[in-house]
Amino acid sequence: MTARPATPASVELVADPPESAVRVAVIELFAARIAGASPRDLAQRFDADVDLTVRSGDGEPPWSSRGSGRARAAEHFARLRETVDLEQFDLVTIRASGRRAVVTGTVRVTVRATGLGAAGAFVLDIAVTPHGLITRYHLLEDGWAASGH
Repeated sequence: MTARPATPASVELVADPPESAVRVAVIELFAARIAGASPRDLAQRFDADVDLTVRSGDGEPPWSSRGSGRARAAEHFARLRETVDLEQFDLVTIRASGRRAVVTGTVRVTVRATGLGAAGAFVLDIAVTPHGLITRYHLLEDGWAASGH
């Protein structure tokens, strides 16, 4: 799946069938994020008890998060919105089995505090309920070097 550029009017998302609940949840979450959905609206896609981890391979950038619950998801997306401007986002692979998937992709952002651009890869381990609410969201990326700290 590819989204270029990161503006709501020009987002084009393409996914390979078959669509499982987890594939749909991934695509819809990132499409909403790219389109500018509020942190609260994004958090509504998460189960009330979601296990959330966003970690960098090199330290703890401001957008890192670890915890559980929908409120934690909203805090993560609010912090992300406050600290970076999304320039480009690509989902490269979604490998789903049942209600769990591993997603790989690339992202390019500008860090607001430094004005520096950064690009890198990420891996997301995600799981959903039968109705598509996200119960596990573990994102690993190399964002600390990008944050300028």
